[in-house]
Amino acid sequence: MTGVIDGSAQWAYVAAAYGLTALLTAAVLWASWRAMVKAERRSDALRKDRR
Repeated sequence: MTGVIDGSAQWAYVAAAYGLTALLTAAVLWASWRAMVKAERRSDALRKDRR
């Protein structure tokens, strides 16, 4: 059957899929953390302006 991954190529595909998932998850976590830090800085600046 054509188009079927077999043998060791199957494990290379699985490893690549897990690697890509881990990389993209790390990118989302990093972007979310940066957005949170930026929002906290804005919040702190607004608090200082009220005083």
